[in-house]
Amino acid sequence: MTEHPGLPPEAALIRERREQMLPRMSIRKAAARAAMSEAAWRHIENGRYVGPADKIALMAREVGVTPGELDALGRGDAARLLRGDVRQRAADEPAMADLDSGATSEALLQMILQGLDEIRRAPALSEEQKKALERSLIRSVMSVFHGQMEHIKTAIEIARHD
Repeated sequence: MTEHPGLPPEAALIRERREQMLPRMSIRKAAARAAMSEAAWRHIENGRYVGPADKIALMAREVGVTPGELDALGRGDAARLLRGDVRQRAADEPAMADLDSGATSEALLQMILQGLDEIRRAPALSEEQKKALERSLIRSVMSVFHGQMEHIKTAIEIARHD
C-alpha cells in the first residue's frame, strides 16, 4: 500500500483501490454506487474525518477492500459490517445458488459479487447476455476451484509416497 502520511490507513487503502480500478472510478461514481454523498466519500477518503464503520464498509465494498484487510488496519467494526453484508448478499444471490457460501472465503464471495454487479451494470448488454455472463462467471470460479482441489489432492498423494 502506498504511504499517505496523516491519512487513516483504511482511507488510504480505499483511495488506492479506487484509483487502481480499470477504468479508474471517480469519487462521484464510487459514492453514487455506495449510495452516499460525494462530499462524504471525499471527506473520508481525504482524511478530513475518520469514517464511521457503516460508511467505511460501504466504501470498501465498492472498491474491493476485504473484511480481512479492514481487520488488519484496525477497523474491525467496519470489517464486521462488510463481512455480514458479503455473506448476506451471497446467500440472497440466485446466481450463486450452486456455491456453498458458508465454505467459500469472504474475499472470493466479494469478488464474485463485484463481478455480478459489473455485469448487471453494463448498459450495452441485453438481459440474456447478462444472464449468460453471470452463469459463465460462476462456472469459471467453480471450475478453477475444482481444478485447484485436484492439484492439491495430487500433491498430497505424491508427498505421501515420498
